[in-house]
Amino acid sequence: MSREQLLLDFIPEAFDLIQDCETSILEIEELGDEEGSYNEDLINNLFRSVHTLKGSSGLLKLESIVKLTHEAETLLDILRKESLLPNTDTCQVLINTCDQLRKLFQRVDETRQNPEFDDESQAIVEVLKREIRNLKPEVAADSGFSRKNKPFEIFGEEIKKPKFEVFEDEPSSDSPGSKPYEIFGKEPEIKIVSPLQEPVPTEVKAVVANNTTAKQSSAVQKKEIKVANDKLDALMDLVGELVIAESNVTQHNLVKRVKNDDFNLSLTRLRKIVLDLQEVALSTRMIPISGVFQKMSRLVRDLQKKSMKKVVLQIEGEETEIDKSIVDLIADPIIHILRNSIDHGIESASEREELGKPEIGSIFLSARQSVNEVWIMIKDDGKGLDREKIIQKSIEKGVLTTDPSLLSDAEVYNLIFVPGLSTAKEITDISGRGVGMDIVKKNIEKLGGKIDIHSKPKKGTTFILRIPLSLGIMEGTVVRIGEKFFTVQTIELREFVSLRDKNPIFLEAGQKVIEVRGKFIPIFDINEVLNHREPLIYDNKDPLMLVIEYERKLLGIQVDEVVGNQNVVIKPLQGIMEEARGVNGFTILGNGNVSLILDVKSVFQKLHDTES
Repeated sequence: MSREQLLLDFIPEAFDLIQDCETSILEIEELGDEEGSYNEDLINNLFRSVHTLKGSSGLLKLESIVKLTHEAETLLDILRKESLLPNTDTCQVLINTCDQLRKLFQRVDETRQNPEFDDESQAIVEVLKREIRNLKPEVAADSGFSRKNKPFEIFGEEIKKPKFEVFEDEPSSDSPGSKPYEIFGKEPEIKIVSPLQEPVPTEVKAVVANNTTAKQSSAVQKKEIKVANDKLDALMDLVGELVIAESNVTQHNLVKRVKNDDFNLSLTRLRKIVLDLQEVALSTRMIPISGVFQKMSRLVRDLQKKSMKKVVLQIEGEETEIDKSIVDLIADPIIHILRNSIDHGIESASEREELGKPEIGSIFLSARQSVNEVWIMIKDDGKGLDREKIIQKSIEKGVLTTDPSLLSDAEVYNLIFVPGLSTAKEITDISGRGVGMDIVKKNIEKLGGKIDIHSKPKKGTTFILRIPLSLGIMEGTVVRIGEKFFTVQTIELREFVSLRDKNPIFLEAGQKVIEVRGKFIPIFDINEVLNHREPLIYDNKDPLMLVIEYERKLLGIQVDEVVGNQNVVIKPLQGIMEEARGVNGFTILGNGNVSLILDVKSVFQKLHDTES
C-alpha cells in the first residue's frame, strides 16, 4: 500500500479523532462550570486521541501536525499525571488547537502533503507552551520539538524505537517492568514493519492489542472495513434495479397464471430475499446522527459566549441513524435554528429572572425515527414567537393580504419562512445577516422533508424537522388516472374521498371545490397540474379524490384507482424532462409500467400562480 493511500485512509479518521477531542474538551469544560471534580476517563480519552493523532501523523511524515500535537500532548500529560481539571482558559486553548488541526488536515486533504507550519500554528504552539509553563515550568524546558525525538520516521532514514507508555506513570528503576519496552513484566520483541507491507496507525495500538490479548483472549472483535461512497451508491442502484426486476417477474401475467405450489413458494422466497437484501443495502448507508449533534455542542458553547447568555444544550437520540447523503445536508438548517434560538429566543439572565425562569436557558435537541422518517426536534424555553409582531411585519412587507384573524397560529408562524421577513430589532453577528429561515425551509424541502413549528408566548418554541430516511427510496402510494400511473409520497397524502355522492361547487374561473366534513377542498384535473397534451381518460364510475397536503393546505386530484402502497426506487428525470414542474422523478412499478412521482410542493405553487 502506497503512502498516499495510507494518507487517504487516515484523513477521515483524523477528522473523527479531532471531533472526539473537541467532545471531550466540552465535557471537561462543563465539569469546570459546574464545579465538578477531576474525571480521569475524560482526560485519558482526550490524551489518547491526541496521542493517536501525533503517532499516526508521524508515520505519515506530517511534521507540522506532529509539532502541534506534541505540545498539546505534553500539556494533557501534565493534566492527567497531576490529576488537574483544566480551567476555562486552558479549555479554550485546546479548542483552538482542535480548530487549527482541522485546518491543517483540510490542507493535507487538498494537497496530499505535509501542510505549511504557518504563523497561526506557531501562535497556538506558543500558547500551549505558556500553559505548560504555568502548570509545570520544568517540563516546558524539555518540551521543545526537534527532529531527533520524533516518535517514528518510517518514511525517512532513521527509525527510532518508541518508548511504550500507555496512560501510566513511568516505573521506577527498581520496579518490575522498568525497561523502556517492558510492558507486562517481560521485554517483548519489537518488530518494525514496512508500511508498504503492513502499516500500523500508531505505536499505541500495538500495546492495546497486547493488552487485549492478555486480558480478553476469548473476546470476539468486531471487524470493519472502509468502503468508498461511489461503491455504496452503485450497490444501491443495482439493488434498486433488482427490486424492479423482481417485481416485473413476479407480477407478470404469465407468472400469475401458474398454479404450481412449489413454484409460488419459490417466488415468495425470492421476494423475501430481495426485500431483505434491499434492507441490508440501505443499512450500509445509514450512520448515526451523533456526528452532527456533537458539532452543535461546540456551536452552542461559542454562541452563548458571544451573546453573553447562559445556555445549556441537552441532546437525546444521537444514536438515531440516517442516510449518509442526508447527514451533512441537515447540519446547516439545525445550525441556523440554534442561532435564532439563542439570539432571538432565549432571554438574557435578567429578563429570565423577571419572568421567574431559571437563569440558564435550555435548548433541547433530539432525534427519533418514525416509520420512514427521522424527526429532529429543536426546542427552547425562551420567549416564543410573537404572533402580532409577525403579522405586523407581514403586512408591512405586503406578504399578508387576508384578514389575520382568520389565520391559525400555525399559519402565522409559517410566515417566518417568507424571504426577507425578520422581526429582529437589530442585526447581530449571531443571526440576522440576511440569511433567513426561508433558506432553512428550502434546504429541508430539497431533502423531501417538512418543518412544523409550535410556540407559546413566554414558554418557548419548538421546530420539528421531518426528514426522509433515504433519498433513493421512499414509501409511496400509487394511483391510476386513465392509463397513467402516479406516485405520491405517503406522508404528503391526507386521505381518499369517494366522489360518488359528491356534487362539486363551481366558483369563478372554472374552479370547483368539494365539501368534505364541512371543509371545502379545491379539486383539480391532473391535466391542469401537469399540462398534458392529451387529456387522461376517466373510466371509473365511482371516482376517488386524492387529497394531498402542503403547509396545512389541502388539494384534491381526481383518480380512478388506488393501486396500493409500496417502497419505490426514485429515479431522476433526465434530458428535457429535468425542468418539468409538478413531478420530481419516476419509478418502475412491478407490472413494468412507469409511474411519475408527484412533487406536491410544486403542484401547490403552480396552482397558486395560476390563481393569482
